[in-house]
Amino acid sequence: MTIDVETLFTRETASRLLSFGLEIAAALGLPVTSWRTGDPSRTLFQFVADALAARDAASVELFRAGFRSSARGSWLTLVAEDMYGVTRQAATYATPTVTLTNNGGGVYARAPGEVIVKASSTGATFRSTEPLALASGPGTSQTIALVADVPGSAGTVGAGDIDEIVSTMLGVTITASTAAVGIDEQSDASLNEECASTLGALSPNGPPDAYNSVALDSKLTGTSEVTRVTTSEDSDDGTVTVWIAGASGAVSGAIVAAVERAVELWATPACITPTVRSATNTPQDAAFIVAGDGIPTTAAADIGARVATYYATLPIAGFIARSALIALAHDYLVSAGASNVTVELSTPAADVQLAAGEVATAGTITVTEI
Repeated sequence: MTIDVETLFTRETASRLLSFGLEIAAALGLPVTSWRTGDPSRTLFQFVADALAARDAASVELFRAGFRSSARGSWLTLVAEDMYGVTRQAATYATPTVTLTNNGGGVYARAPGEVIVKASSTGATFRSTEPLALASGPGTSQTIALVADVPGSAGTVGAGDIDEIVSTMLGVTITASTAAVGIDEQSDASLNEECASTLGALSPNGPPDAYNSVALDSKLTGTSEVTRVTTSEDSDDGTVTVWIAGASGAVSGAIVAAVERAVELWATPACITPTVRSATNTPQDAAFIVAGDGIPTTAAADIGARVATYYATLPIAGFIARSALIALAHDYLVSAGASNVTVELSTPAADVQLAAGEVATAGTITVTEI
């Protein structure tokens, strides 16, 4: 007999508890239909319903935390740390630099944190982490270090993306800025994968999970960019390949080298020498045809963002289900207030099975309303 753990975690809403309480009151002869709004008895019933619903919600999350597969959010963080010795990777802040050029006669001395700039393409803002001492122009420049105001990928910028000065400095312009990456907090899916991989590391002869565990452990590799990993299990010539990827897909050669050094040092090899490789980005297009009442004007951008997030959760050499993409778009439209919603998917025409070493990234995502 198979038990779906999720079916064991149910919670009552305040409205259902209130209805249940009123049914009992009516059965006892209380005139519940004639109560006015604010009646003390009805207010008491509402208070009890709200209190029980809040306690029920907390209890459900506590019960879910008893299983790694069902724990989520902060509860999963506690389970991972306590039961597996795995610490969830926190989000990092992007740290670019910006070059300010004074074309006027002002002299600007600013303490760390007082210079605020912005990337107009994303809306992300950044503030200085070192003093500014910009002499009067023309053409006097200074490069200063910055840190993003928001953690994670929301603060990621490319070279030249920072182009607006928020702080008031007349005559000063931005002439250059560097690229920087902010890494999101480790997802529940990635944390679950890392916890499961640690069990393989208990083996004295290094099954694939042992390699996966090392590759995902930032304390051993020195990097928190790796969020997905898979290791080949069968080999005729003793070759074992460890494929790694980050939240946005392929990783740099420096990350590959760091992970390979850690695997060779900490994982008992199941072969002569394991080889670590970055996964290959494989853009996946998706073309949606939607219909319904009240389709939001931002549907294309919003669905595109959700598709990109879905691809980021897929494992290396993962499986892309058409049904999952359709459900993703349909659920978004309904939650956004649309009604009579229908969703069709012209691309991909069939489910997609990625090859070994391939990781899905968002290609061209289109949403056509009919």
